[in-house]
Amino acid sequence: MKLSDKIIGLRKSNGMSQEDLAEKLNVSRQAISRWESGTAMPDASNILQLSKLFGVTTDYLLNDDYQSGNDLPKVKEVQNDNLGQIMIYLVTLEVMVLLMQFITTVILQNVFFGFLSFIPFVAAIGGFEYAYQKKASNATEKTKNFRRKFYKISAWLGLYFPIRFIVSVAVRFYPRPYYTLVLEVIILVIYIAAATCVNLSIDKSYLPKEEN
Repeated sequence: MKLSDKIIGLRKSNGMSQEDLAEKLNVSRQAISRWESGTAMPDASNILQLSKLFGVTTDYLLNDDYQSGNDLPKVKEVQNDNLGQIMIYLVTLEVMVLLMQFITTVILQNVFFGFLSFIPFVAAIGGFEYAYQKKASNATEKTKNFRRKFYKISAWLGLYFPIRFIVSVAVRFYPRPYYTLVLEVIILVIYIAAATCVNLSIDKSYLPKEEN
């Protein structure tokens, strides 16, 4: 398979137009058109950029004997595996924070320390976002999906105890007596509604990017 065909295939498989690819490589759309028609070749710098952008090796791009990306290990597969491992580690950390919040808030009944334990949760999200933004320009659709899944999982793991804290503080200003069971149901309903809304908002924020 010729380089021109590979560029066309990789561009289309990543949902890019010629204008999109030209913008990412900082070249003109006409240059992309010439590469894809075979009337011109990208220089060494552009070959490296194409390799990083599409997550394939330069050998795959330059060697006509390779007919598909399956002929050589893809760089992006390694990157995605690493991203998957990072996500697993961070979600595990979030689960540990959730258990810590349960112990301090429910068993020890110390709401203040339960709220403080939310700080490592925020740090995990900040660390993930920082790492993602550093490579955002070369992010593939699979990488973006990892990010979306991470935030959706984080919403379910991270919202319960902050909502519980807010509701618990709010009911102290409520003059009438209330039943503990009723309070727990109210907290649960608000939590489910909030987590669902956040997840829908996350999905909605990704729709324009997926449709382009």
